[in-house]
Amino acid sequence: MTTARQIITDALYKINVLGTGQSLSAEDANRGFRTLNQMLSTWSVEGNMVFVDTKETFNLTGAASYTIGSGADFDTTRPTDIVAAYTTSGTTDYQLERYDVRQYAAIDYKNTGSIPEIFYYDGNYPIATLFLYPKPSSVSTISLYSKKALTQFASLDTTLTLPPEYETALVYNLAIWLSGDFEREPRAQVVKIANSSKMTVERQNLRNTSVNVANLEVPSSEDGTYSGYNIYRGY
Repeated sequence: MTTARQIITDALYKINVLGTGQSLSAEDANRGFRTLNQMLSTWSVEGNMVFVDTKETFNLTGAASYTIGSGADFDTTRPTDIVAAYTTSGTTDYQLERYDVRQYAAIDYKNTGSIPEIFYYDGNYPIATLFLYPKPSSVSTISLYSKKALTQFASLDTTLTLPPEYETALVYNLAIWLSGDFEREPRAQVVKIANSSKMTVERQNLRNTSVNVANLEVPSSEDGTYSGYNIYRGY
């Protein structure tokens, strides 16, 4: 299995910091290790670099808002983003529409109690908050599909826990990230492979998470006018 140390070594070979038969020094290993984890942190919030949407279900208490993070109302790793959500009452699920801060702020009276139709996630750090409207007076749980930060390497000899297609992207992109520290100019081929391998990962992740939601045009009144009907949310 590939380790952080091997990824750093391969990256430094790509920019000619290391040559045949040369070993990675402790100083260069530590510098590469910090940069590798910095790159993973950036990838966690960049485009489609997170390979899975995490599904979690939490109990609702009837409040209009819930904190999310370690030790919070929803005690879990803080999501970088919530991409979809639904509440459940009995055996029925109710899809929630995502609002941004301006849309949520425009709601005049936020204390209405009913089945939630809307969620707004503020993404605060280290504890974020999820707001629901109307506040949940008749549902028991909420299920969230969220993006979580990519797992960082705990040590130089930690093995890679990402899908195999990430390895090439990590090596070649790390080479570019480290090139300035070592005053090297990456070769055009290295830059090309860095870009193409990262795009390959993004395309694969996009295929994994894309869902086509069917909508039916259903007459809303006898005069023949139509309204959008979503077969998953039931209205």
